[in-house]
Amino acid sequence: MQNLKTEPVFEALDKIFRHYNKADFHVKTIKCDRAFIPLTDDMSMLDDMGVTIDPTASGDHKHTAERNNRTLKERVRVALARLPYNVVPTVITECLGR
Repeated sequence: MQNLKTEPVFEALDKIFRHYNKADFHVKTIKCDRAFIPLTDDMSMLDDMGVTIDPTASGDHKHTAERNNRTLKERVRVALARLPYNVVPTVITECLGR
């Protein structure tokens, strides 16, 4: 996402929900950081879909999310290290940023 304003967050959640609904999975709870609470208050579609928001306590982190972030970072580093280039081509770095 380019920023954390309501519109891009709503579009991202909409894409995620559609993806999971196609696979016959239904999101019931969103566990998030407290920073997302003001953004999600404006999105009435969550109430319509029966989705509840479970924010972390102030100053706390979701350990599973932190572990997932570490795992993704490690996998990207390994993938980049295995490339047959001395310098990563610009096209690859641009595609990674999407």
